[in-house]
Amino acid sequence: MEIVGIGRFIFWAGGSLWIGQAFRPSELHSHHAIQVSIGLSDRVQFRTSDTAPWEAYRAAVIPPDVTHTFQAPGGMVAQLFCDPESTLGRSLMARFGRDNIVGVPLEEIASHAKTLRTAFDSGNADEELEDAALNALYALSGGVPARLVDQRIIRATDFIAARLAEPLTLQTVAHHVKLSPGRFRHLFVEETGISFRAYLLWTRLNRALELGFGGTSWTDAAHATSFADSAHLSRTTRRTYGLAPSSLRQDAPSASRQMTA
Repeated sequence: MEIVGIGRFIFWAGGSLWIGQAFRPSELHSHHAIQVSIGLSDRVQFRTSDTAPWEAYRAAVIPPDVTHTFQAPGGMVAQLFCDPESTLGRSLMARFGRDNIVGVPLEEIASHAKTLRTAFDSGNADEELEDAALNALYALSGGVPARLVDQRIIRATDFIAARLAEPLTLQTVAHHVKLSPGRFRHLFVEETGISFRAYLLWTRLNRALELGFGGTSWTDAAHATSFADSAHLSRTTRRTYGLAPSSLRQDAPSASRQMTA
């Protein structure tokens, strides 16, 4: 596959940030995650078929499963992805709809674009880029970033993170934090904004991608996060992000990563 950009990838449960320089158009594709695309140096362009005209935006929201292709040759871009079933994702779709690519007014995104660009250019820590991305998503949704405060859910997420290679059920994790399955299910959504099942899938997927980008073979990355094999991981990545993990490249384990779409 052709390389269409080079940059950094940051992952969190329920989403991710892909930020860097675009080279050439992506392939026509779709994915289940909501995408917010922000031009950090110029406009980004989208079209929904190979024959449709390119439409330019300073920022745009691409709903889940909408076929599209993207280009911003030579431009700096930030691609933010969000689980459509999360509280944040539902708020974004309530505002921007679920059928068509929608532009974001410049005045709503300018300060967030500046923060993301500055953090990237300065080589700031992943946590700072994650905070900047989430602040942008929540601002567009009209919400406020949530932080885990219930110690039982904090213990649950720590328990999950330490056992990604193992089969995990809601009942198992609920038992670990001494809650009934029903109470745990409700409290988990209340605290995280995402269902237990979706959280577990996103956490496994993003950890597998982190391992793969860090130099682990895709087969080992898949097995370390409870995917059946690299093909299973590839299918899940395509369904979520619209691309296969093997189409992503990096210069070195700790350096910028190259990406194709």
